[in-house]
Amino acid sequence: MPQVTVSINGRVYRMGCDEGQEQILSQLAQDIDRRIEAYKASFGEVGDMRLMLMAAMELGDELADSRRRLKALESEVEGLKESRSAVLDKVSSAQDSIAEMLDQASARIESLAAALNGAGAEQPGE
Repeated sequence: MPQVTVSINGRVYRMGCDEGQEQILSQLAQDIDRRIEAYKASFGEVGDMRLMLMAAMELGDELADSRRRLKALESEVEGLKESRSAVLDKVSSAQDSIAEMLDQASARIESLAAALNGAGAEQPGE
């Protein structure tokens, strides 16, 4: 199992991770370290545990917000799928109606052509 050494709030930690996850783990540690440094700049030294807790709470809040947005997007996608299905049904119905009207128009044209041909054939024979 690969291991990564990270630094958070001036302390070094050796962490194990899955193969190929080393860079992600390092980036996560850098993100937490940046948050803690921002808290220290805002609130001063309030204790390591409190700083870690504040960073964890902020990450938890971001995660909860992301989950809410994901759920909203999934609902929106589902609604779009339903709308798409309804539109496709309408298009299919319209295509069927158009095809039927074209068949009727074609039959009418053929009937008129036959009538005209029949009328034209009688005139020379009179």
